[in-house]
Amino acid sequence: MLNDCTIYQLLLNMRRINLIIILSLSLLLLSSCDNIRMDGFPLFGTFDEEQEKDNYLEISGRVFQLLHQDPAQARKIARHMLDSINGSHQKLEIELLKHIGSSHSIEGIFSEALQYYSTAIKKAEAIDSYEQIADINNNIAVVNRNMGNYKNAFIHFTNAISFYEQTGDITGKANALNNKGLMYIDLDNYELARGYLEEALEDLKITYDTIGIAVVKNNLSLIYIRDEDFETAFEYLDHSLELARTTKNQYLMTISLQVKGNIYTARNEIDKAIEAYKKSLSIAKEVNQPYQANQSLLNIALAHFSAGDTDKALATALEVMEAAKDLNNIILINTAHHGLYSIYKAIGQYEKSLNHYIQYNKTKENLLNQTIIHQIYDYEIANLNQLNQLKQLEIESKELSISKKNNLLIFTIVAFLLTMAVLYFFYQNNRNRQKMKLQQTIADLTEKKAHAAVEAEIQERKRIGQELHDCLGQMLSVTGLHISILQQKKNISEQRREALLCAAMRSVDEAFTEVRNISHNLAPSLLSERGLEGALKQLSDQINQSNRLHMTFETFGLNGNISSLVENTLFRAIQEVLNNTIKHSGARTLSIQLTQGATDISLMAEDDGKGFDLQAVKNKKGSGLHHMKSRVENLNGSLHIDSAPERGTIVSIVVPIKTADNEI
Repeated sequence: MLNDCTIYQLLLNMRRINLIIILSLSLLLLSSCDNIRMDGFPLFGTFDEEQEKDNYLEISGRVFQLLHQDPAQARKIARHMLDSINGSHQKLEIELLKHIGSSHSIEGIFSEALQYYSTAIKKAEAIDSYEQIADINNNIAVVNRNMGNYKNAFIHFTNAISFYEQTGDITGKANALNNKGLMYIDLDNYELARGYLEEALEDLKITYDTIGIAVVKNNLSLIYIRDEDFETAFEYLDHSLELARTTKNQYLMTISLQVKGNIYTARNEIDKAIEAYKKSLSIAKEVNQPYQANQSLLNIALAHFSAGDTDKALATALEVMEAAKDLNNIILINTAHHGLYSIYKAIGQYEKSLNHYIQYNKTKENLLNQTIIHQIYDYEIANLNQLNQLKQLEIESKELSISKKNNLLIFTIVAFLLTMAVLYFFYQNNRNRQKMKLQQTIADLTEKKAHAAVEAEIQERKRIGQELHDCLGQMLSVTGLHISILQQKKNISEQRREALLCAAMRSVDEAFTEVRNISHNLAPSLLSERGLEGALKQLSDQINQSNRLHMTFETFGLNGNISSLVENTLFRAIQEVLNNTIKHSGARTLSIQLTQGATDISLMAEDDGKGFDLQAVKNKKGSGLHHMKSRVENLNGSLHIDSAPERGTIVSIVVPIKTADNEI
């Protein structure tokens, strides 16, 4: 059995290899290009219409084969082809747009990938090309999964599977099922993942798709690794490698060898792990796959690190970082920063370790920004689907109208007489029902009035209690912080003592002022006088006077044109976070970031305190977190808390924007 540290290292390796797998497997099963004739085919020049139709699969297949060898060159050829056909062949145009998007996806440039996929799916839906719609939905889902946007990934995987079933494409459906299984591995739902992967494997056995079988078996090995059934995992990996060699799929071989290396690393068999990673590195270089080559090289660095050889680990990781920057691959850069952060921390170079940790977080933010961009494209795609559905309904309505006209003349007279009789009957019946309904409505209104008065009083009491907790609690916490320092530190200077007393008195004065404002049902005085950014500045200055808690804040894109309700909600949330940090966390630092986008504003607060058991707090009926969650959800926003004992706390809030101009 593995110890806890080894299992943790294994899980880290599994998550890292998942990022690698998704960049390759998203396109590996898109089409069956094994048997496409490529010799003697011109890649440049113009084609007449008949020649374009004859060479459609050859053009698509050539670009597809180049994708994993040289994404930039494949993209260059695809763009040249788009200019050559100039819209004369729609299916080829869609295929080329899809391949350009895939080239960006392989390089980790997700926003560009989604842009091309969005254009491609619009054109595919315009000509009802269900095969292409299925493929592009699958590609969009893969990118969403890679970006951590699992909700949209699930929707697009489901759409892809539905279209593959309509077209009878068993291989395409198996590909989507395989990718859906990988998504559930990301979500730690291994039972669902196993179900989708095994279903994909059965479908691929029907079509004798050896490449697909190799891919799925490679992914099933991840589940057995998680179950610590390494013997079965090796069996699946060896079979996957055998199929990859048979089909000369060297790209899959690099991935399977990396997975084997991860297993050896988890079992502390470092020499075998490095040997597997070096084989993967050699193959990746042979097929001109710089991303996979550097990923294997980074795995070698981490293997040396696990073995305690920090010098080799550091030198190799730095080499990967330089290569990642040359490739401009955000995922590889992010992974390299995390590895260097761990290595520098282990050898005691904390300044460099901190710098790489900061850079690691910045690259994560770039990935999150790409997720936001994708949500815009996803909205466009959803809107296009609705328009197509309306168009289909309109066609069906016209057909139904024509059919009715053919029968209308025959039944007009009879229908008229019957209608008059029925209308009279319903008229009398409706009058009686309306009388009864009116009486019932009067009774219901009387009862509701009685309940409304009681409910209004209850809600008002809750509101006042929430206002007192959110605002005065924070101010009194600050006052208590200053006074506690005066109590505990008897030998502080008179000047320092005077400053702390003045700060405490200011907090008390502000508390009195806030009580007065609450009584008049106004927004917090600090917020109304200085605005959200100014209020944050004053809070930060007050806290930092104590020298016990250091508070920093950053704002991005704030333009002062936000609804007062949104400002008030965010300020209350910050007060609650600050109050809890002072009272419970024992933190030394608190970092707050406010970012305003086009459609929403986000708040992130992070401390280095002792953290807490989130589930235990959820089961308590305390007012603070519940009030904060209620305020945010009332604005259709979302709140997420990430905390665990001895790990600090991160609070994330996203609220849709109502500008002051549109405020009700």
